Amino acid sequence: MRTIRWGILGCARIAERALIPAFRGAANAELAGIAARDERRAKEWADRFGIPTAHKDYAALVEDPDIDAVYIPLPNHLHAVWSIRAAQAGKHVLCEKPLALSEREARTMFEAAGKAGVLLMEAFMYRFHPRFESARDLIRSGEIGDVLTVRSAFTFLFTSSAEDYRWDKAMGGGALYDVGCYPVSAARTVFGGEPVSVIAKARLHPRAGIDLGMSLLAEFAGGRQALMDCAFDTPFHSWLEAAGTKGRLVLPRAFSAKNFELPIEIIKEDDSRTLRFPSADQYVRMIEHFGECIRRGSSLRYGAEDALGNARMIDAAFASLASGRPIRL
Repeated sequence: MRTIRWGILGCARIAERALIPAFRGAANAELAGIAARDERRAKEWADRFGIPTAHKDYAALVEDPDIDAVYIPLPNHLHAVWSIRAAQAGKHVLCEKPLALSEREARTMFEAAGKAGVLLMEAFMYRFHPRFESARDLIRSGEIGDVLTVRSAFTFLFTSSAEDYRWDKAMGGGALYDVGCYPVSAARTVFGGEPVSVIAKARLHPRAGIDLGMSLLAEFAGGRQALMDCAFDTPFHSWLEAAGTKGRLVLPRAFSAKNFELPIEIIKEDDSRTLRFPSADQYVRMIEHFGECIRRGSSLRYGAEDALGNARMIDAAFASLASGRPIRL
């Protein structure tokens, strides 16, 4: 029962804002190293955040015998190569979403992790928040009957400079990869299965060619439907609704609940009520879960099949966008 020693590949904003504080707050984690493309930047971050070791490059960190697990917040097109490199070096990997740019790419990552005997997980932190866990349990208990429709959205006004990788298709830019993957994940989690078809429509940037906004309609078995919206060109919205035969369950700030006191709204004809939850850090809970699975040799709550299903559904959305037709899965 030891502390997991973590290393971070890259000086990403999400690492600064969420993961470094979470590593400090997690009971079973120690942030032991950081690496960047520029060694000077890694040293600056190490000094700033009290990280013991600044590595000269990514390869040096994944080869460090004092590192047990790595967190990868690199641009999307680098997730696969560095997850595989880390796994081959015997490191467990927590990789930012989207795990990969295709299902095929994700499979190669899990194959490498399996061969090396290490854990690999896609870092969808929202599913570890106590409110989402309660909402999932309420749905599974039949609180709102049989869920027939899931509606969700994750949007924000993206104003970063042209150098940001999110503007570059080849680097995995665009709204679907960046924020649309959350509603995709949520629909699959709520329904507890995979869609049978997906159709997508998008607004494309006239020069960059990325999807500024995309809407998806996915059909699940039994005629159940999920409607999903993601965008870089509309104001912030983070929301999830499950509609069932006995009522509806609504989560405001569904994918961005960290450090907010937020409700679950249960809406029925004869028994509407609101359940309130104190603020919580879902990043801490995600890191602690991953660390416990390493320490105990136990299975991840969300493993390979979950991540592959998400990648498959995103592949189908892009295929639908290219063909103008629904894609059968």
